Amino acid sequence: MSDMKKIYDGMWRNARQCIKGDKYEIDDSINSSEDTRRGVTVLSYLSGNVGFAIRELLDELKRIEPEQYYYPTNEFHLTVLTIITCFEGFKLSDIDVKAYSDAFEQAVEDIGPFKIRYSGITASPSCILVQGFPDNDQLKNLRDKLRTSFKRANLHTTTDLRYEISTAHTTVVRFKSPLRNRDAFIELLSKYRNIDFGTLEVDRLDFVFNNWYQELSVTNKLSSKELIAVK
Repeated sequence: MSDMKKIYDGMWRNARQCIKGDKYEIDDSINSSEDTRRGVTVLSYLSGNVGFAIRELLDELKRIEPEQYYYPTNEFHLTVLTIITCFEGFKLSDIDVKAYSDAFEQAVEDIGPFKIRYSGITASPSCILVQGFPDNDQLKNLRDKLRTSFKRANLHTTTDLRYEISTAHTTVVRFKSPLRNRDAFIELLSKYRNIDFGTLEVDRLDFVFNNWYQELSVTNKLSSKELIAVK
């Protein structure tokens, strides 16, 4: 069993117990105009068949629990690395945008496209996630290069402040109200524990200023890099 699968399995066992025991976490700031949490992130948006397959799952879940927060298809994303974790009151004017963008661009200059296989779902006490499995070490190497680049540029980051990201998941549902049909919700999630959602080729990286939910209406793209295979 891969280390990543062990992490996902452990997350699922813990979250399942939390949900069954009504100890899940509700975020009542979702869709609130007073939510000023902002951050800076390197990410890649999902597209094509993977996005459509995930949408089918969310449509089923929504019929059971319509009051939760379901990510729009065009906002599905893979967080490559959080550079500044979202916190209240953070503004884009608080940082040197060019210096941060330069550090991003230097880190990804020689990075080629890579693939993520999306297979099965897992959860945390606050959200539902689709499990991603990289086909090689390129995502890990990319994250290391980003960490090194921002550190070398002596730029403030909160990278790995909460935990060192090591998975390739995509968050697709967040709890924003009490579950009304908890058992049916868990049962449907259990059916999708090992469902294949397809393989994504990551061929573009975006460097963005974002809110907690990565809503496109709030997101400000600071830089973008197309990943081209080295011949």
